[in-house]
Amino acid sequence: MSTRTSDPGLSRGRRISVRVLAGLGLVTYSLLFAFVAAETSGIVTSSPVGSPDDPLPSPEALAGAAAPGEAVHLVGALGVLALGASGLIALLLGPHRLGASRQVLAAVLAFLVAVPIVGNPDNVGGQAGAVDPVLLVLGVPPLLAALVAGPFRAVGSDPLRPLPLILAAVAIPIAASWGVGQALNQRNTFPPTADPHHQAHWQAMAVFAFAVVLVLAAAAFAGSGWRLGATMAGMCAMAFGVTTIVAPTAASAAEPIWAVAALVWGVAVLYAAWSDKPRADGRR
Repeated sequence: MSTRTSDPGLSRGRRISVRVLAGLGLVTYSLLFAFVAAETSGIVTSSPVGSPDDPLPSPEALAGAAAPGEAVHLVGALGVLALGASGLIALLLGPHRLGASRQVLAAVLAFLVAVPIVGNPDNVGGQAGAVDPVLLVLGVPPLLAALVAGPFRAVGSDPLRPLPLILAAVAIPIAASWGVGQALNQRNTFPPTADPHHQAHWQAMAVFAFAVVLVLAAAAFAGSGWRLGATMAGMCAMAFGVTTIVAPTAASAAEPIWAVAALVWGVAVLYAAWSDKPRADGRR
């Protein structure tokens, strides 16, 4: 998947630091989304406890209760794991990989963008705080792993890949709008006990929407291992499209036209990743 490039090496100390941070980051990044995946698949269950003083369900809570299917949420949680964890594993194996450091940075940024939109997911409308500080803490180790690996080193040493960048640009307004909607659904659901998807399910979908586009955009700037992020983005989009078509009444399922668009877009992303030819000097 990767060939020799002009990416500069890292000192032994930085390689060790990247591996330690990537290992820790793999754990913290995966915690929330692994829980969502386990819960949506039925591996674990949570028992929300209501109160007689709970307010009447919000429109968001009622909408969530009206679409109890978890298939799309499962794909979203697994997709976020694939987009971020694969990059962290790549950094563990090769701390020098520019593409992996940029992939991880993009995935963590997607997570951090969603956090303030969601607010504190266990309160009415986020009034307990603009962000949940625990979620910010979870994002610190993978962010440090990406930064120590040096995602901005060797800028310009590899050519910009226009097709992945164009595909990312086309998807940005759609993914951003849909992702913000999912995050606000998490924020505005009250009481939490009224929504069967409240345990960060909507948040996972918001991160999924942001991460697919940002990871692909990062891959457009090349660096060794860049195909991993592009491939993950394409496969995640295809999985979302197929699942939405198969389970159109599940929570977070898109309209059929957008499901087909996601599927086609994912195929185009895979084509962009694997049709790219190595240069005459052997660099990709």
